[in-house]
Amino acid sequence: MGEIKSALEIAMEKAERLGKASREELEKERWQSKGKKIAAQYINGEIESLRQELEKLPPGEIQEAISGAVEVLIRNIILPRDKFQWDNIKKAISGLTDLKGTSVRQVTDRIVELLKMYEHTVNQYQEQVKAQFQAKLGGLQQAIAQQYGQEVAANLDLEALPEFQQEWGKIRSEIDSQFEEQLNQMKAYLTNLPF
Repeated sequence: MGEIKSALEIAMEKAERLGKASREELEKERWQSKGKKIAAQYINGEIESLRQELEKLPPGEIQEAISGAVEVLIRNIILPRDKFQWDNIKKAISGLTDLKGTSVRQVTDRIVELLKMYEHTVNQYQEQVKAQFQAKLGGLQQAIAQQYGQEVAANLDLEALPEFQQEWGKIRSEIDSQFEEQLNQMKAYLTNLPF
């Protein structure tokens, strides 16, 4: 009958195996890290052509470097929570197309559509929540106008109210969850496409 091991014993065995990484595994990790660094430089605009930079590496190591680069590029495809994130998203998609060819174009086009639909959905729901709160808080604005004047009441920032933040936070979380699931499926597909 087999011996039952504790979680600590299993963890210690795993750490020991990792500590004995072969020279080949260490080289693989080294070139993947190099690819990740090159992809980060590409995203940050420090280098112009991702493919050209990767082709400077030793021919036998390019595939591992590309694997690392693809990981960084895919990680930069996220739900755009503000308009400034689009630059990195577009750069990541461009880099994937550069590395994996036009075979990814159909998926990346769907990703862009999904991200635009996400922005539209967020804006639409936010406006609905604002309208609901505006109707609820009409009385509050009247009270503020009576106490502090019409100008103060008119400048009341609805979105700064804790009640609005709480309600909007719940709705935004639901929207994010739905779109994140779809995005992750597409990113998984991109990861598995050959290059």
